[in-house]
Amino acid sequence: MAQPINVNSKRGVEDLDPFNRAPPGCSLTQPKGKWNWDKPPLHSDPAEAVDAIIDKLEEPEVEESMVKLMFSGISIQEIVNTIAIAGFSEGKFNPDVAEIIKAPIASYLLGVATDFNLPVKMFNSSDGLHPEDESLNDSVMLEIMEERNPDLYKFLMEQAESPEEEVEEPEVISQGFLAIEMDEPMPEQMEEPIEQEREEII
Repeated sequence: MAQPINVNSKRGVEDLDPFNRAPPGCSLTQPKGKWNWDKPPLHSDPAEAVDAIIDKLEEPEVEESMVKLMFSGISIQEIVNTIAIAGFSEGKFNPDVAEIIKAPIASYLLGVATDFNLPVKMFNSSDGLHPEDESLNDSVMLEIMEERNPDLYKFLMEQAESPEEEVEEPEVISQGFLAIEMDEPMPEQMEEPIEQEREEII
């Protein structure tokens, strides 16, 4: 659907053409080093990058901003992701270092929140906790089994509905590897008839 032309817009007619865009791979034809992230990074060592970021975060104005953000409900995950993306776009470090430094920066911000007794959110979720695993759970597995393998599904449902027969197990006295069943005669019970026979003989 064509967009209506705004008379007051300063855009030219060329901007209205949806095909008036740079083709894929156009950035490869530009001079190398035009962008900050296209140059050698300032920090190639993750430890150096972490130290530089913490030095910046320890500045009073920056620390106050971080405390306000966490107090307002911004999660540490969001702050760390913003720091990583901004550092990469400014040419401070490459994407690999940006991912490695996330955990140390998150730990530092968590320590700042602890110092100020802030009810901080760790992850970008409604409750601030780590989102649940979205892997295949039992209910979804049973639905798929009912559709794709109905025989096995029927068998499992019958096994689940039928009451399990309780098997009476003989009572066992645990004595390490010398476990003795109660049905077997105890050594003391075996000695009594022998003593009676000896008395009769005497």
